Amino acid sequence: MAELEFMKKQASQPVSSAGEDVRADILQGPERYRLLLENLNDAILLLRIPGGVYEYVSPNITDVFGYPAEHFYRKPLFLRDIIHPDYFDYCKENWEALLEGNVARSYEYKIIDQKGRERFIEQSNKGLFDANGQLIALVGLCRNHTASRQMLTLKENEQRYRRTFEYAANPILLFERKTGSILDANAAALDLYGYSSGEMTGLGILDISAEADKAALLLKSSEMNIRKWLHKKKNGTVFPVEAAASSFSQKHRKLIEVIVRGIEDRMRDEEELLEREARYRCLFEDNAGSMLLINPNTGRIVDANSAACQFYGYSKDVLKSKTIDDVCILSREHLLRDMERARKRECGHFYFLNRLSNGEVRDVEAYIGPVEILGEQLLYFLIHDITDRKHMEEEMVKARQLESVGILTGGIAHDFNNLLAAILGNVSLAKLHLASDDPAYEKMIQAEKICLQGKELTNRLTTFAQAGGPLRKKVMAAPFLRDTVALFLSGSNVRCEFEFPDSLWPLEIDVGQVQKVIRQLIMNAQEAMPEGGFILIRAENATVAAEEVPSLKEGPYIRISFHDHGVGIPQEYQRKVFDPYFTTKPAENVKGTGLGLAICYSIIKKHDGYMSLSSKVGVGTTFTIYLPAHF
Repeated sequence: MAELEFMKKQASQPVSSAGEDVRADILQGPERYRLLLENLNDAILLLRIPGGVYEYVSPNITDVFGYPAEHFYRKPLFLRDIIHPDYFDYCKENWEALLEGNVARSYEYKIIDQKGRERFIEQSNKGLFDANGQLIALVGLCRNHTASRQMLTLKENEQRYRRTFEYAANPILLFERKTGSILDANAAALDLYGYSSGEMTGLGILDISAEADKAALLLKSSEMNIRKWLHKKKNGTVFPVEAAASSFSQKHRKLIEVIVRGIEDRMRDEEELLEREARYRCLFEDNAGSMLLINPNTGRIVDANSAACQFYGYSKDVLKSKTIDDVCILSREHLLRDMERARKRECGHFYFLNRLSNGEVRDVEAYIGPVEILGEQLLYFLIHDITDRKHMEEEMVKARQLESVGILTGGIAHDFNNLLAAILGNVSLAKLHLASDDPAYEKMIQAEKICLQGKELTNRLTTFAQAGGPLRKKVMAAPFLRDTVALFLSGSNVRCEFEFPDSLWPLEIDVGQVQKVIRQLIMNAQEAMPEGGFILIRAENATVAAEEVPSLKEGPYIRISFHDHGVGIPQEYQRKVFDPYFTTKPAENVKGTGLGLAICYSIIKKHDGYMSLSSKVGVGTTFTIYLPAHF
């Protein structure tokens, strides 16, 4: 270190011009060290430890680091300020080792020069120690290693590219853009086209392309992706490929690198997939049953076929914006539970109530199961409207019930009628032996009235019984309805309005039995409107198609409706009103035996007709009757 201090002082003294001998002496002394240091390509640093003060910096420091020497003299550890961030931790570890007295022989690091460019510095080190063996200074020989490092990096990149090129799984071709000749091909390309390396490099782009227009377009474009391009192998086989091209320059030549991928298998798979999709899409779209695809996690309707759109009364876009909760009348918890059962294949057959766009509620039967579409787990809903079928089944059950009850009622009515006749005969004989002012005489009169009421009940039971079909005769519908209604409304506070067409078809009916039906419906309307009101009776010709109305055969009918504006019938009672002995009236009321509407239903059924009702509490009730027309 003392020697270097001396060299520094001597180097700052002017050189004598006394003659050649003097110059020779100088060159043989300290001057020769100064000239040596100044003419080195490498820079020398003398760094004080631990203060980090630069004791000496050689003049060529600017060439190596890109900073003049005064930057180093002005600030201790200046080098730390220009270290590249990637090397900061590495240089920090080396400095901490120096503070512990450990000097690395050499290391490489990167700095940022005054112009913001990166430089690689290779530094060789020598430690200076005092008499106690304590490190007090570091002499560093520094060299700008950037150019050689870049050459090494370039060489490494070329080797890396070559390895990537050779061992790439996809075929890669290198073309000269001007001539279209093949300059290079990797092993995958040679295997795909069936050529050796020497054969391939002697070919042009048109030798492997079956579509000249796409080959010409490729040579003109700097970058290009061709989804489908027909190429040909050495044996003449034409096959589809997918190509991605990019251009670059090398040694004053413009080149094109083309990455090729054979897509024959993929196209075959895609065609099969499209065919399957088209087949199943056709089964989905053209299915006569309503079909929905549901996301089981969210309940969202993913897709719906045309039948479902027609059934629910929504367009496909509107239906796909809804969830299954919007059309199914069940709690969300119940729906999620059923969908989870269907997803696990525990159950696939369910019955729901569905609401249509017009608010109508329909009974549906749903077959539900899991299906995977494009990786998404969904549930398919195959929905059948069973409202009419359910009504028909209810009608059949009701008919069987009426038949069974009718047979039983007929037998009971016959026996009961015989008993009443005997009682009534004995009451009449008893009256003959009593004076009119006898207190028992009045009791006999009351007993006789009760027997007559019982006889009326047995007549009604007999009418309800199965025995005895209707004795039909042809009548004109409009006059018959007007005359019958007028007879039963005589003296009532309820009036009637009629809506009949001029050409109403005739009927063939048992006049007495149908009059009983009309009488019962008028009585029901009067009881529903105790303060008075009016009944609207409509009649119209109707041609019923097969299965249009439950339990009716197709053909011509007269549809008659009786609409009152009374209190209405609660929803929970509406399906029971035609059941035998169902009534909401007091049991002691003879009129409240629950046989009135059941008898009406039985009479219309015996006439091969149909009877139904619709009602809303507070609005009114409408009874509708279908009776076969007769020409």
